[in-house]
Amino acid sequence: MLNVLITVDTEVWPYTPTWRETKLSEEMDCYIWGHTSKGSFGLPYQTALLREHGLKAVFFVESLFAGVVGMERLQEIVEILRGAGQEMQLHIHTEWLERMESSPLGSHFGQNMKDFSVAEQETLITLARGNLERCGVTGIQAFRAGNFGANHDTLRALSACRMRVDTSHNIGFVGSDCGIEVNPLLVQPRRLHGIEEYPVSYFRDFPGHWRPTQLCACSWAEMEAALLGAWEQGWHSIVIVSHSFELLQRERRPGKKPRPSRIVIERFENLCRFLARHPDKFRTTGFNDVAPPDWTLADRATPLRSPVTRTALRMAEQVLGVLW
Repeated sequence: MLNVLITVDTEVWPYTPTWRETKLSEEMDCYIWGHTSKGSFGLPYQTALLREHGLKAVFFVESLFAGVVGMERLQEIVEILRGAGQEMQLHIHTEWLERMESSPLGSHFGQNMKDFSVAEQETLITLARGNLERCGVTGIQAFRAGNFGANHDTLRALSACRMRVDTSHNIGFVGSDCGIEVNPLLVQPRRLHGIEEYPVSYFRDFPGHWRPTQLCACSWAEMEAALLGAWEQGWHSIVIVSHSFELLQRERRPGKKPRPSRIVIERFENLCRFLARHPDKFRTTGFNDVAPPDWTLADRATPLRSPVTRTALRMAEQVLGVLW
């Protein structure tokens, strides 16, 4: 059976002029609760759909922001996910350091984890993990860097902090934000610097280009083909990416509610139905429960490929989705 890791980066960003005074009240409505004029499609909706189909996911919760607005909002997020019985792991966006009154790294700021030394990254991991633990989260073993902006020093820092898993490798970001460069191509989990690196899964959608298995980035036909292709090849696992706000078309203006992204909602619903229909092929799991990989598979697995015709259909679908 193929282990399916549905990973959801769970984060909130300020966009209203009074976000400090309101402690991100409007931002929470958008990024976490997913309120729109036509219903709510945030964490409660997503976790309810997962529960309805008997599926598990992993929510990578950004917790550094609690050092700016306090623990209340982070606790709110944790309670939603704890009530849904879903796994929580660690996510860090270092952009929050610049908004802190007193940063643990002084005046050293950066957009990505890789902008900091091993020792500084250890400090950030320890601080952010501590925030989650103060909210009652246990079993924190896995990490994903914001913007996928990790490097090999991030893995060394995670190992020093006794973390077990990283899933920051995203081939679409390698060479820019992501500094975890490996050879040959990372297709299946591999041990790096004492850490189990689970790459975000991907496929070739046209010559010379790789596309991640992300809800907003590929069509349902592409996602279904990737799942079946990974199963047919005997992969250990496939890592799918989403965000807490990915089912919304966000309006970044104060007072303006976002719209539901009908095309992405449909993809998510199709994913849940498909996985529930095929328990003989697919097992949704978290990093705390995933079966150990066959480490030799990392050197034998080959990337998935998708025909250009399917790519063209997705591009047409994306255009319709904007108009929908």
